[in-house]
Amino acid sequence: MSKFILPTRFKVLVAVCAVTAGLSGPTGAWADDSKELLKAMSDYMAAQKNFSFDYVSSVEAVTPAFEKLQFVSSGTATVSRPDKIRVTRTGGFADLEASFDGTRFTVHGKNLDAYAQIDAKGSLDELFDRLENAGAEIPGADLLLSNSFDMLMDGVTEAKHISSAVVDGIECEYLTFRKNDVDWQIWIETGSKPIPKRYVVTSKHVVQAPEYTLEVRNFRTGEDAKAASFAIDIPGDAKKVDLSELGQIDELPAPAGPMGDAQ
Repeated sequence: MSKFILPTRFKVLVAVCAVTAGLSGPTGAWADDSKELLKAMSDYMAAQKNFSFDYVSSVEAVTPAFEKLQFVSSGTATVSRPDKIRVTRTGGFADLEASFDGTRFTVHGKNLDAYAQIDAKGSLDELFDRLENAGAEIPGADLLLSNSFDMLMDGVTEAKHISSAVVDGIECEYLTFRKNDVDWQIWIETGSKPIPKRYVVTSKHVVQAPEYTLEVRNFRTGEDAKAASFAIDIPGDAKKVDLSELGQIDELPAPAGPMGDAQ
C-alpha cells in the first residue's frame, strides 16, 4: 500500500489541532489547580519585603496597514515593601528611571532632559492605581500588588493549567486565563519559590490581537537583592514637566505620521 505523506506545514497544523482539542474539554490533567498555583505565586510575592529583578518587556502595535510591530525594552526593578520602588527602562524610544520613596514619585526621562514629580504619599498599591489612571504604568505592576491574585482573577471566565514548561532554563507551570476583553498567560516557577517568570496579555478584540509580554530574570530577595537608592539625582539643566508631558515614558513611540492611528 502506498504511503500518503503529509506536507510539513499540514502535519504541524494537525498536531496543533490535536493539542488544542485535548485542552478544550471541561476537565484536564491540570485543570483543577490553576487558581491555587496563581494564589501561591501571589502570596509568595507579597511576602517578599525586599527584592529586585531584571526584565525584558515587549508591546505590540498594529498600523492602519495591518502591520504588527513589536517594541522591546529592558530594565531593572527594586522593591522595598510597603512603599518603595525604583525602575529603569531602556528601549528604542525611552531611556528613563522612575522612583517612589513613599511620599513622591519621580520620573527622569534621560533622553528627554526632562523630569516629572508628583506627591503620592501611600503604599505601592495606591501608587500603581494612581499611575494606571494617569496612563503611566510600572512594568509588571499587576504582579507586584500586595494581593495580585484578586486583581488578576477579577473578571476571569476560564482558567487552565496547561502543562509544565521551561522558561530561561527554569521549570515552570504554564497557566492560562480568559476574560471578556483579554486573554492572559503566566509561567510560574515550580517549587518553593513560585516566581512569575513570564507574563503575556493578549488584547483579543483589537485587530490582529496585539500582545504585551514581560519576562522576569535574575530574581533576588533579601540580602541578595540589588541595593538601590530611592532618591533620583536630577541634572540641574533638566526641565520639570507635567507627568502627562513625558509621552515617551511608555514603551511605544509617541504618535507621529502613519503610526498615529496604530491600534
